[in-house]
Amino acid sequence: MKQFFLILLAVMLCSSASAQNNEKLNLAPVAVKTSQGILVSWRYLEADGYVQFSVYRNGTLLKSGINNVTNYLDAEGKPGDIYKVESSKGSEATCTAWDNMFTKISIPRPEARQTLAPDDLGKYSTGNYRPDDISVGDVDGDGDYELIVKWSPDNQRDYDEEGHASATYIDCYEMDGTQKWRIDVGNGVRSGNHTTPFLVYDFDNDGKAEVIFKTAPDSKDGLDNYVTQAGNSTIQAIAPTTVQVNSNGRVTAGEEFLTVFNGETGAAMQTIFYSPSRSMADFPTSDTSYSSSWGDDSHNYGECYNAAVAYLDGLDNPPSAILQRGYMTACYLWAVDWDGTNLKTRWLHKGTTMTAWCVVDAAGTELANQDTNPVTSMGKSSYGQGVHGISIGDVNKDDKDDICIGSATISSDGKLLCATGFGSGDILHLADLCPDRPGLEVMMPHGEKSSFGAYGWDVHDATTGEVLHSATSSGENGLGLACDFIPDKRGAEFWSSADNMIRSCVDGSELSSSKPNTNYRIYWTGDPFDQTFDGGYDATNGCSPRIRLWDTATKAIITFQEFADYDKPQTCNATKATPCLQADLLGDWREEIIMINYETDWSVPTCDLLIFSTPEPTEYMVPCLMEDHMYRMAVACQNSSYNHPPHLGFYMADYLGVDGSTYSTQTTNHAPEITTAVKTVKDQTPSTKGQTAKKIISNGRFIIVKDGKEYNAVGLELNN
Repeated sequence: MKQFFLILLAVMLCSSASAQNNEKLNLAPVAVKTSQGILVSWRYLEADGYVQFSVYRNGTLLKSGINNVTNYLDAEGKPGDIYKVESSKGSEATCTAWDNMFTKISIPRPEARQTLAPDDLGKYSTGNYRPDDISVGDVDGDGDYELIVKWSPDNQRDYDEEGHASATYIDCYEMDGTQKWRIDVGNGVRSGNHTTPFLVYDFDNDGKAEVIFKTAPDSKDGLDNYVTQAGNSTIQAIAPTTVQVNSNGRVTAGEEFLTVFNGETGAAMQTIFYSPSRSMADFPTSDTSYSSSWGDDSHNYGECYNAAVAYLDGLDNPPSAILQRGYMTACYLWAVDWDGTNLKTRWLHKGTTMTAWCVVDAAGTELANQDTNPVTSMGKSSYGQGVHGISIGDVNKDDKDDICIGSATISSDGKLLCATGFGSGDILHLADLCPDRPGLEVMMPHGEKSSFGAYGWDVHDATTGEVLHSATSSGENGLGLACDFIPDKRGAEFWSSADNMIRSCVDGSELSSSKPNTNYRIYWTGDPFDQTFDGGYDATNGCSPRIRLWDTATKAIITFQEFADYDKPQTCNATKATPCLQADLLGDWREEIIMINYETDWSVPTCDLLIFSTPEPTEYMVPCLMEDHMYRMAVACQNSSYNHPPHLGFYMADYLGVDGSTYSTQTTNHAPEITTAVKTVKDQTPSTKGQTAKKIISNGRFIIVKDGKEYNAVGLELNN
């Protein structure tokens, strides 16, 4: 009975801090090889309340009456065994045990593609493809997530770079690698980090996820039809040849669209003109030229995009797509609804100067501006206050989502809620960073120095813009991370590129002069506190992904898990070294990591995705993180610009009733034995012979020495 009331109290606490999303989720069990056997884990859902589970191996009952955890270690289990999990609520699901702590999915690579136009010398560039960002959604309504994969060419470029780029592709796959469709984004949307954020979510509440992103006249859907054919008669008359690329590789002509695709088939269902246009026209009906009002002539400021999903009318109503264009200078946010038949504008927010903003409806009628709705924060507009990312959360507790763009927050009705005036940056973190003060907080490093801001960092109230802590730095502060990293310090901690200091979000105090990397926070070990994940990137060794944590016994940062020996995992970019996706996709509440398998040849017909799931048991029972509203919204926009990790809408230690001041972190690793390190070198250098040895270089990292030659952790020869 005591266990029942503890679970009931936990569910009530969690539900009061966040609300369940309108997704059908199943048990989604996963069975992972560990050093102790097979670890089976499964989802616990908030609606289940008090529930018991039974676990079977190959039809034989292993244990019943499990009611306080959602994982079971089978010491006698083997890879290939079939596990079934049954719930006392009547649901059941099966899975096959992996032969490691990751599973490999082989997916078909798009063929190499030539650019639309040649450069000044008359030469065309040919792009080869590899997976980049990934999102998830249940596109067919069966309770299982599908993977939506963005393929980027190796000649992709952001608009601040000159050069021609090949087109981007968006694919859909089942978790076993079965391809459902492929969308050709076309040459009218330049391939780059900031140009194709894609939203995967159920926008019309029909139980199946749609896919929404910016398109062009030459974009083709999953049925090989131009997206213009799913628009009104005016759009249908626009030819794909209207797309033009100048000698520097920048798209200068061709209409700009927004398209919603059927998630199950990839078919374009509706296409409308994108708002605003490159000319800053609110609701264009034809091709327009790039406006110098964006503040540059290179198309850069006006070609930076973010996208998110937000419940602007509360969770009882369908969500909206939030499309952001511009954040270094002018800032536009466009809220669009999909009713199953048509895309409709809800509102358009325009931050046009440092002191002026307004909101208009679909007819262009002004609904609010800085005079009718003044704010009390230091900043007076969204102009120049964005970052290479976007976050969603109910910051003012009115049961409606608000949009945090970095140094400014936009309310559910499109009005400016607050702005710090500190300017733009690379990344932001929106969460309950200070659990004993009301509302949500933002931690943000400042990567742009301008007349209205300075390098440095700040922690501020997401509703009022009140600056809780801040500092300036001598140079660009590109990266920062906030999470609950040190258990005996209440609330979250943060650090940034400005220095090596870890500080408290609660009081700003300095806690440690040594920091971990500034990439992702993650739940992996089973502790109710954050660990960090980073790609471990450096110019010599490339990526060496790893998980690090704060060891409460030594009060120091330790590396808990190195991934380099488990096949050849690589993150999907270099210096920022972020995974293709991190989310609670399978099993219990710990998070999965999707990375690319290392390859030197981007022209081979297939590519491997590696999905890692934790081999660590845990004594804690937490509902599936994808049921936490703020976390789910963060997963939906994780692929926007510079990827950032998802955060919860509640404070995990309080939810579980854990006293961080006496907590001891898990430091024993249960990963399966390493079996691929030597194989990695042989695969990459088949002609070599002789003995292979590891040479530790620093902090757990190593290079491989073979016949006098040195190779990095994934088998690429160094100094070659």
